[in-house]
Amino acid sequence: MKKSIIILSVLLFGVVCNSVARPIKKPTKGAPIAEVGKTLPAWSEGCFDIHFINSARGECCFYILPDGTTLLVDAGEVVGGPIEVEQRPNAHTRPYITYANYIKHFLPSGQKRVDYCVATHFHTDHIGSVNASTESSRVGYRKSGLLALYDEVPYGHIFDSAYPDYESYEISGQLAGDWSKFVRWGAKHKKFKVEQFVPGEEQITMLKNADKYKNFSILNICAKGRVLGVDQEGNTRAIGKVPTTLANSASCGFHLRYGAFDYIACGDLVSSAQNRVAYYFRDFIGRGKLDAFKCHHHLAGNSWGIKMQEVNFDPRVVMDHCFTNNKPNVDKLIHVLPVVEAFYATNLHPDIIASPVVKEHKLMDRITAYNGHIVLRVAPGGGEFYVYMLDDGDFEYRVKSIHGPYLSK
Repeated sequence: MKKSIIILSVLLFGVVCNSVARPIKKPTKGAPIAEVGKTLPAWSEGCFDIHFINSARGECCFYILPDGTTLLVDAGEVVGGPIEVEQRPNAHTRPYITYANYIKHFLPSGQKRVDYCVATHFHTDHIGSVNASTESSRVGYRKSGLLALYDEVPYGHIFDSAYPDYESYEISGQLAGDWSKFVRWGAKHKKFKVEQFVPGEEQITMLKNADKYKNFSILNICAKGRVLGVDQEGNTRAIGKVPTTLANSASCGFHLRYGAFDYIACGDLVSSAQNRVAYYFRDFIGRGKLDAFKCHHHLAGNSWGIKMQEVNFDPRVVMDHCFTNNKPNVDKLIHVLPVVEAFYATNLHPDIIASPVVKEHKLMDRITAYNGHIVLRVAPGGGEFYVYMLDDGDFEYRVKSIHGPYLSK
């Protein structure tokens, strides 16, 4: 049963953050309140935010950890390709500017940069494209997506799956060479730190007040096709072969935990690596315990593999960062929607909404909200969370709808 509440008034309210983790029916006295039609209140200490920023031209996720440490995962900028929805907030604003404005608005007070940046893989909708670039840096890398965003919001520490030996792999992605040039330039001149993203390690840690939030952790679970799992001897280690091409199946991904709250995000993971994440879920989380999940590969046709079905992969609240007329895949929606409590999409293309299959199976009745920025905000301690849909048509970040509280399992 969906754990959501409807407040019967002209305005719909939801708790943004409070000092205890418990089911909340009304905002605690003095706590920030989110109100439909008003700008989403800022993050406050103890809360944990995940922002799915919608430009409709790529994937970009911005995290604010309970102590104010910040994490950026991807910042794509696509020009051309599959039939897309309308660019947001408009066709004249470069996607990296959309991401920059959003991040600057929600950065914790006093912060001017993002502490961590992860490039899950090197495709255009995750780090940028040649066609979107209109200029190059003084050292020669073309500016788009993550490479252009750095000029607006600097990164303190970067992770990807290939550093420092980019030449050892065939890397799929238009700007892969530009990315390696950017990273090496920044490392050489001490602009930021750089490390390879390694499964099994906790490389992303809180930098402001970690001792206060010892029940929060981010565990790397996959990169370069290898996924943390249990081998035949019962040992936990990264399992799998490194693919010859660092593409979707080589995406970086992590398991984030805050008290009872569990969340998994693995970029565009597909193929055998995706199946091994299903086993990770089975062995380390368990049915009904994965509170939130960012869809692999925008819920494309290859995004919810047979192994996920075999182990009854059942995340409770699902977010889909999607922007074309073939993602989410309609056949996948038929399987996924009945096994989740809530489904949120940054965009739904009109072709999908009008699909005869969608109408026949009444799938729109099971999609919780779509078309906008998505914000998942976890209360202090991790005991519960809300999901907010924000208007993406301007830079006001007004709340369109409020969903929750969902109680963490």
